[in-house]
Amino acid sequence: MYAVLSVTDKTGVVELGAGLGGLGMSLVATGGTARSLRRGGLDATVIGDLSGVPELMGGRVRAFHPSVFGGLLYRRGHPSDEADVRRYGVPRIDVLVCNFPDVAPDGPPERTMDSVDVGGPAMVRAAAKNHAHVLPVVDPADYAAVLRALTSARGAVGATDPAFRRRLAEKAFARTAAYDLSIQRLVGRLGDAG
Repeated sequence: MYAVLSVTDKTGVVELGAGLGGLGMSLVATGGTARSLRRGGLDATVIGDLSGVPELMGGRVRAFHPSVFGGLLYRRGHPSDEADVRRYGVPRIDVLVCNFPDVAPDGPPERTMDSVDVGGPAMVRAAAKNHAHVLPVVDPADYAAVLRALTSARGAVGATDPAFRRRLAEKAFARTAAYDLSIQRLVGRLGDAG
């Protein structure tokens, strides 16, 4: 079982990582998050080690790999998914912890557009779509509740309260919608400036 962590706001991430690790999950993280977890004394694998592909293009491509998205979209007990997991060695990702800030509309246009996160929101959408099997966690305020729910369920996401999983998915989709709106406004401003 894996927990994938990729956070800009690192509030509470070490404590969450320790709790997830205590439940038997292996921690996989993007570069900066992995460094934070390691500084906190935790063992964290960099996401490129899970996928077998290092970060590319100056970090613009990190998580886009079938290992990561297959793990997030893997439906437990679904015959074709189970066959693909066995055939291609797709890891079982049970928790995705991912947050990203809204895009700041000021600053040089090329730098501002370069700060747009593509992989984070895509991972959040995948985990939220598959919330029956994966917990999509986008808000540090939810970390304690996630650990309580998983502890009560003995680490089994599918044994957590379905209403809780739906609330996390709803929050995740609301977060990606807000993020897309901030990008839309940025692109509109850039068009006005051109």
